[in-house]
Amino acid sequence: MFKKIAMFALAVSAAFSNAVAQDDCSVTLSGATVFTGYQIQPSVTKVICGDNEYTADQLTSVSYGANINAGTDAGSVTVKLPNGDRITKNFTIKSKGILVKIEDCEKELGGENPEFSWYIEERTNMSTLQADTAKKFQAELAKKFKTTLASGVEEVGFKFEISNDKSVDLKKLFPNYDIMVTSGYMTITKTKIKVTAKNAGKTYGAADPKLEYTITGNIKEADYKKLGTITLSRAEGENAGTYDISVSVVDETEDYIVTAVPGKFTISPVAASLTVDSFTKIYGETTPEFTYKVSGLIGKDVLKDVTLSCAKCLSTNLENVDEYTITANVKAGSNPNYTVKVTNGTLTVTPKDAKVYVGTFEKLYGDKDPTFTFETEGLAREGEELELPKVTRAKGENVGTYKVSVSFAEGSNTNYTLTIVPGSLTINPRPVVLTVTDVVKKFGEKDPELGYTVDALASFDGVKDVLKGVALQREPGEDAGDYAITATVDDEANPNYVVSTVDGKLTIVANNDKIVVTVVGHDLTAEYNGKEQVVKGFDISCSSEAYSLDYVEYTGDSVVTGLDAGKYVMGLSAKNFKNTSLNYPNVTFNITDGVLTITPRKLIVSAKADTITYGDEIPTEFKWSADSLLEGDELTGIHVALYNGMQVDENGSLSVDANGRLAAGKYLLDFDQRNPSNKNYVVSKYEPSYLTVLRKEVVLAIADTCKIYSEADPDTFAYEITGLLEGDRLTGIYVARELGDTVRPAGDLYRISALVDDNPNYTVVVKQGYFTVKPYTGRITVAIYGDVIKSLYTGEEITVLKTFDVSPMKIPGEEWLADSIAYKKEFVAYKGDLNMSGVDMGTYPMGLQASDFVNISPNFERVNFIVAYDGKLVITDEPISIAAVKGIKAFEVSSMNRRIQISGSTVGKAYAVLDMQGKVISRGFVKTPNFGITVQNSGVYMVRIGSSIQRVRVK
Repeated sequence: MFKKIAMFALAVSAAFSNAVAQDDCSVTLSGATVFTGYQIQPSVTKVICGDNEYTADQLTSVSYGANINAGTDAGSVTVKLPNGDRITKNFTIKSKGILVKIEDCEKELGGENPEFSWYIEERTNMSTLQADTAKKFQAELAKKFKTTLASGVEEVGFKFEISNDKSVDLKKLFPNYDIMVTSGYMTITKTKIKVTAKNAGKTYGAADPKLEYTITGNIKEADYKKLGTITLSRAEGENAGTYDISVSVVDETEDYIVTAVPGKFTISPVAASLTVDSFTKIYGETTPEFTYKVSGLIGKDVLKDVTLSCAKCLSTNLENVDEYTITANVKAGSNPNYTVKVTNGTLTVTPKDAKVYVGTFEKLYGDKDPTFTFETEGLAREGEELELPKVTRAKGENVGTYKVSVSFAEGSNTNYTLTIVPGSLTINPRPVVLTVTDVVKKFGEKDPELGYTVDALASFDGVKDVLKGVALQREPGEDAGDYAITATVDDEANPNYVVSTVDGKLTIVANNDKIVVTVVGHDLTAEYNGKEQVVKGFDISCSSEAYSLDYVEYTGDSVVTGLDAGKYVMGLSAKNFKNTSLNYPNVTFNITDGVLTITPRKLIVSAKADTITYGDEIPTEFKWSADSLLEGDELTGIHVALYNGMQVDENGSLSVDANGRLAAGKYLLDFDQRNPSNKNYVVSKYEPSYLTVLRKEVVLAIADTCKIYSEADPDTFAYEITGLLEGDRLTGIYVARELGDTVRPAGDLYRISALVDDNPNYTVVVKQGYFTVKPYTGRITVAIYGDVIKSLYTGEEITVLKTFDVSPMKIPGEEWLADSIAYKKEFVAYKGDLNMSGVDMGTYPMGLQASDFVNISPNFERVNFIVAYDGKLVITDEPISIAAVKGIKAFEVSSMNRRIQISGSTVGKAYAVLDMQGKVISRGFVKTPNFGITVQNSGVYMVRIGSSIQRVRVK
């Protein structure tokens, strides 16, 4: 028998658990185990071997087999226990449910069967499959899936079932999928026939052709006569345009559905040609009148409303040289029977001949060019000028004759063909005068440099021209008097000039000027370095270039030395210097003595930082250093103290607390004595520093503590403080633990920590404690409530998953726990067979056993399970009602305003309402199909009517 799985069983939630067991060990798993194309990895929640039980976090490792394809024992999981043992268990991977729908279709009576199509229904949810797996499956299913049509006699309105071909074993071809196919149906319809008029036409002026039609549909040509008389006609009219062709079918038969489709008759315009005539003229001439020729007209027809125009032609007849299009506009509405092709004409304007004459010009060498001009002859209109002229001459500025011409920018004056007659520019030599400059010198001096001036020389770009080949020569002699200076010029080297010369003279006079000889002794300023320093020599200079310093004689010693800071003079004076030349009697000496200056060495004196911890004794002496003090030298008269900027008492002592302690912080170290005694040094800067008082470290150690699950936390947590000085205390100590009440393993206990107000003198180090929640040792009883699952009868085996709920029960002698810590469904694992099956209509009990339920919560050690209500599978032929109560049509349950509303029940049946601890809230017999039951509290209740039971939540 083919096994069918109910759709709600295929979509089972991953929240339910399953367990696999073999030999004396069992492995409890949770998570979905339906084929997806991915590796299936259900979580291991618990392992039991004999009397030993292990939770997931106690396992050394968990590994999985291939775990991909569906099948019994197709999946495997291997766990490694803390003792090193390995256990491998197999589990079932279920097939993926696939819903295929064959689409309905139609077929005309006597026609060919259409191609049957199908699709995978959207509710199949293909997104749960791995993408490549889903793509490969759909492609392979498209190749292998086949359909078959049921046999029978075709009649209009008859439906034939389209089902999947049972010869194709889909389960064998696709073992990872459970494919369920919904059949489609093919409906037989009447034959549809179309009579369509063929489109036709002619050109304007021709005779009409014969009109024709076509017949399409499932009909033989021999049966055309069954359709009756078919008549075609067109609308009247002979001008170009479109006219309807109508179809008339007389005596239509009942065997067919006949549709008449009209056609179109088109009269096309005749092609005609219009050619515009072309013309040529010279720039400036009068534009001729435009004309055209026409061909292709029928009979005596003529074109109407023809307009000739030239868009760019001018009324002044002064169109530029170019080609201008002459267009024709034929009004289409005035000539509907013709399609006129227009060929444009061209007006060509050619250039006019003209001449340009350039004049002749002169200038002197070095002068600017005159303004060049030209005249024109042959222009089209009076007063017209040529555009963008550029007059140029041959390069050169030397004496000679140069060509002068005119050109026009490229693209300008296109309306003319120009003939250019060039002119000339003549450059003539420039007359200049060279005058030799008179000079004077004193006896014994060297001759001054000889020179001259030239007037009227030309300048080019701001640079003045010079004469070449000029030579000056003076008359010989050194005695006082006048000596002629003459000039000669090389004429060939100066072709652009005509040069005239004027002579000059040199005058020699006696030298009786006062001569001053200046002597400056060398100076040196140096910083004290502990070694002897020396300055030697002097610099000498004279006020006259004619006097030689070789005439000066020196006697004396020009050296000075020094060690300590101070000033030392060299001792130079005028008596040490003598003039030895008789030719220069008026010589005096100006003496500046040399000096050695040794300055004191600059020092930066810095106080040295110091550090103590709060509570330490306050130092009475502080150190300092000098950055540049030479080895062997000493400084006295300097002292560092802690008093500057500090609060002191009347005796000058530091202000401290009652215990003699200086509070944590920074305190200025400065100089109370600044009188250095060594004259070879000067202190440029005194740099203070700080005494830092560090915070003292104390330790706050929190003691470990514990409680039993369900108990309240202790009111306070114990701790101990070490390192605090006598008389001091910490404030604002707040101790709390990490939130949570679930039992945790030894390596993951709850932490106890503390917050402490900041203390300026202490750094508090908190050593955390650990809080242990131990399992609840009291016995509790938990009730199991099986669900009622309803399925529609199919005649085949139906398999569903067992589902249930749990709730604590109040048992005398057992402590009742608050809701926040009560036993929950996620604390329990079911190790029995999850599947239950049935074929015939009726009720099948789940067979839930208390021994199949295992506590997996670390919070409880003694849990007793009781099956309060065994679940069941109900197979019925009534449609499944999607209502508040799953699978039960006899009544419906809803809750509102803490009231349970029952609808559609059977009068006379017994009813009862129980809470989840098994206590009866209300009971009686049904008096009316629809009635309500009031409840006092929100929560979950079990409603029983007759043999039907359903769970309902009241908010």
